[in-house]
Amino acid sequence: MDFDIITLVLLFGIIVVVGIFIAYILKAYVAPKRVEELAEMLKAGQIGPAIKRLQNMLEENDRDPYIHFLLAEAYNMQKDVPQAIMEYKQVIKIGKFGGKVKEEMVRSRLAKIFLANKNYEEAKKEFLILTKLDPTNADNFYQVGKLFNSANLIDKALPYFKQAVKINANHAKSHNEIGMIEYSLNNLAEAKNALTEAVKREPELYNAHYYLGLCLKSQKDYDWAMKEFDISMQDESLVPRAHLAKGLCFMEKDQHPKAMVEFERGLAVAPKSSELEMNLRYFMAANAEKIRDFHVAINNWERIHDVSPKFKDVAEKLKQYEEFRTDDAIKDFMIAPPGKFESTSRQIIEYMNLNIIDMQVVNDSEVRILATEQEGKWRNTKLANRLIYIFRVTEPIQEKIVGQMHEDMRTKNATRGVCMTTSDFTTQAGVFCQSRPIELQGKKEMIQFLRAIA
Repeated sequence: MDFDIITLVLLFGIIVVVGIFIAYILKAYVAPKRVEELAEMLKAGQIGPAIKRLQNMLEENDRDPYIHFLLAEAYNMQKDVPQAIMEYKQVIKIGKFGGKVKEEMVRSRLAKIFLANKNYEEAKKEFLILTKLDPTNADNFYQVGKLFNSANLIDKALPYFKQAVKINANHAKSHNEIGMIEYSLNNLAEAKNALTEAVKREPELYNAHYYLGLCLKSQKDYDWAMKEFDISMQDESLVPRAHLAKGLCFMEKDQHPKAMVEFERGLAVAPKSSELEMNLRYFMAANAEKIRDFHVAINNWERIHDVSPKFKDVAEKLKQYEEFRTDDAIKDFMIAPPGKFESTSRQIIEYMNLNIIDMQVVNDSEVRILATEQEGKWRNTKLANRLIYIFRVTEPIQEKIVGQMHEDMRTKNATRGVCMTTSDFTTQAGVFCQSRPIELQGKKEMIQFLRAIA
């Protein structure tokens, strides 16, 4: 009887040991093999069957991080974002990293999912952790900088971009971001350097070419700037903006016909009624105003006003040109070629019953005339000289101009002066002339003269 008990105990012990050994074999060799089979199924695109088997395996062992990770990967492949996020987070919660499951890999997956689904705050949290887990990966710093930048926190974004290029000098996108931020801060030298580095390392980074062009334009290096704008147009989204920028370069170089061509090309591709279209029309009008093409200028101001009545100073411009839109006499005078401008000025002097002694055409916007009164019935009466300035401009005449006129009156022995303009006079100019023999005749008086001689 004692012998039977001992035998049973020994037999039971052997069974337990064998069971433990079998369990060890299953755990050490069979189970991992099963998991690896499921990993291969995912690679082969057998996502649905793999998910079912992974779920079954979790019922046996819910604390296995690799199973949770594979399940997260499967859900991610199926675009089941909520389930994927939950499984990745479960891996992090278990906290057993190493081997096939590394923390930086799991958090990188999470960060990219959050980013793709515009959950920027959660994405930023993950990328910030990644900068600590993997401080040699420049892209993590770049992503944090982008997220701060998109929230208009450029003071926080800039150090991350700079750290990215410190880690990897070839990180062109970070150079580009640094350049754009420095440009927005008007640090043109720093912006130019960063953007030059960006396009040198990644020539297809067309946005960097565009901003490099803006830097060069601000530094008045127009030829180089326009080359960069031309390159940037390989990105279709930049085409209207690049035409606008090129137009402004030509405009600043006083090459107004070329500027007009660029503005027209930009308008042809700009989104209708967009801010970009309004800016193209605004600068086209400004360019046309400079070359006295008031029909084009007014037409563009009117188009802008129809869409956006409060856009910049368009309402003021239309008010300023109100007579030009309705009165042919002043419109013709303003757009007349230089020869016609000179002859019309002579007609005005003759209408004033004055004889021209000397006429100086300063430019196509200004003439200065020394004239004398016509002889009356008293032949022995000494005739007084008058100095007349005629301007066809849109800007108000300033005090320094009438001040110069007063000095010219002394040197030319003129007892009276008349300053005539198609615009108006500043308050200071009016005050200056109150105590001096200078008569001011603005837009209204000019219209009367022009109508009278028409």
